[in-house]
Amino acid sequence: MIPTRQSKQGWDQNDTKTESPVTVAIELHLHLEGSLRPERISALAQQYGRPDVVRACLTDDGLALRPCRDFPDFLELFKATTSVLRTPADHHAVALDLGEALAEQGVKYAEVTVAYGVLQKRGFDPVPIQRALWEASDEIFGHHGLHLRWQPDATRQWGPDAAWRVLEDALRAGAGLGVVAFGLGGDEAALPVAEFAPHFREARRDGLGTTCHAGETGGPDSVRDAVLIAGVTRVGHGVGAAADQDVLRLLAETGVHVEMCPGSNVATGVLACREDHPMRAFLEAGISCNLNTDDPTFFNTTLADELSEAMRLLGLTKGEAKAMEVSALAASFAPDPVRQAVAALI
Repeated sequence: MIPTRQSKQGWDQNDTKTESPVTVAIELHLHLEGSLRPERISALAQQYGRPDVVRACLTDDGLALRPCRDFPDFLELFKATTSVLRTPADHHAVALDLGEALAEQGVKYAEVTVAYGVLQKRGFDPVPIQRALWEASDEIFGHHGLHLRWQPDATRQWGPDAAWRVLEDALRAGAGLGVVAFGLGGDEAALPVAEFAPHFREARRDGLGTTCHAGETGGPDSVRDAVLIAGVTRVGHGVGAAADQDVLRLLAETGVHVEMCPGSNVATGVLACREDHPMRAFLEAGISCNLNTDDPTFFNTTLADELSEAMRLLGLTKGEAKAMEVSALAASFAPDPVRQAVAALI
């Protein structure tokens, strides 16, 4: 595996620069649309006659996505960039870009969220797009040995009816096209997760894993409801859980895995700084968790960055980092043969 690059400040006080760095081989919380490279956005914007997208989304030099002002602004940025991601060919190209970037970091398994809800809202059939993504997965695996699996995502603020359509298309695509889970994202404050509990039950009955953004902008009740009412086995972000010891105990006792995204939480204004992230509270409570990038090009981060910053600022040790990786694989929705193959690699 490719070594994790060191931060400019170096490793934490328990590590030395001469020791072998820890790598991160698994990512569970990663949005395909949030991996759009600036040059890909520019090319697609030109192709579809949308120069306004470049002006709205990129820095003046066109080399990076502009910073988010807050979480609502992030949602607007996401909306604008995804407006130029339309055809199966577009998605195939972006998936190859993402696969190459992950392979360069030594990642061996990733579950990638795809905004089926957004595609449907814009009048696109997600299934041909999913077929293109699966073809890209096959190419990436052939070149790099990286396993990519896919997680269709419903948008909470668009309501239960729209979420049913997402689930229907997720099941129509199915395991044959690499779909392993059903997720719920979007504006956490828009609707209670209870309105989507039937969707999660149906997804589980049909063999899909379930995960939900909760405790990102919401508080501990949002996380509690995701676990007890929606019955998900993974929670995206989960930051709000730290405000309630009972919710931390609930996560530990149920074995629900938290997909932590510290860089994302700072970039969207959920947290003031990385030092405020409750990673240590999760670890001390015995909660299964791991590090993720969420939207890596939006937030100018990589798994290597997330690891080195967690070591430098949050006291993450190498032993804890490796334990997280084991937990992440156990919490993944990978088919058993894939899980066994990845286990042999890490």
